[in-house]
Amino acid sequence: MNTRTGLWPWLLQRLSGLFLSAGVLIHFLTLHSSSGPPSYAEVVSRLTSPGWVSFYLILLAILIYHGLNGLWAISLDFNAPGPFRKGFKLTLYLVGMGTFLVGLMILNSFKP
Repeated sequence: MNTRTGLWPWLLQRLSGLFLSAGVLIHFLTLHSSSGPPSYAEVVSRLTSPGWVSFYLILLAILIYHGLNGLWAISLDFNAPGPFRKGFKLTLYLVGMGTFLVGLMILNSFKP
């Protein structure tokens, strides 16, 4: 591990995993704590609340970071040539930003 650049991605991968575990647990308990599947009205009610929208946006950002950083770490194990590595990193950035923007648009589509 390169100590100048490898520490922060490694540490953030572990921290994002902890936050993901807590966030998924909160999501699961909230969504599945009622007597049956949530109705569409309940989902819309939750997704029009600024607190829940913020929670889901943060959860989405952490999920994207954790997943794509994991793919990047796996790609480093293959020791690919520099141009391929740069292209793959750019692709991961674009996929991450695109996925976050789509999630933002979906969460923003629920209006009271």
